[in-house]
Amino acid sequence: MKAKFIKAVEGGDLVSVRLFIANELMLDPRGKSFSEMKNFAETKFSNLYDIDDAKSYSSVKTEWNEDLLFTIKNDLDSNFSKEKLAIYEDVAKFVLKDKAEQLNKEEASRSSSVNAGRVQKNNKKKLYMGITVGGAAVAVTGLCLSRIALASFGFAGVVIGSILLYNDAKK
Repeated sequence: MKAKFIKAVEGGDLVSVRLFIANELMLDPRGKSFSEMKNFAETKFSNLYDIDDAKSYSSVKTEWNEDLLFTIKNDLDSNFSKEKLAIYEDVAKFVLKDKAEQLNKEEASRSSSVNAGRVQKNNKKKLYMGITVGGAAVAVTGLCLSRIALASFGFAGVVIGSILLYNDAKK
């Protein structure tokens, strides 16, 4: 778990803790770090979850897409319930399964021995992906919190990361 998340939990910052948990599935849709964070927060907050507002979403997986994922994520801002979080987790794992597979591949390649040049290129690509994904997470958080400066900073990260990825792919 990230130090900032632990600090937010220990500091009792419920809003930030909820954002960290919801954003984690966007960053790593495999769900392991998400579950660890959720379980840790559950031990510290008796009021982590809201009562579910019973809003329903499509249960047909063929209709699950990024728009639905972002809709549920945004709905979590106003109703952070166990039920909605469980639906969000299912949809994120389905919609972002390609990203999860990519993360698994990257993890496997890290554990196997490869030549230094290839490792360096992968590390650059991971860094650029991290900048891009991190920028997206910051932008979404800024938009959710109606913080223009934060959203602008996030969008700048997405643009810079995308340019770096594009330039790296052209090599």
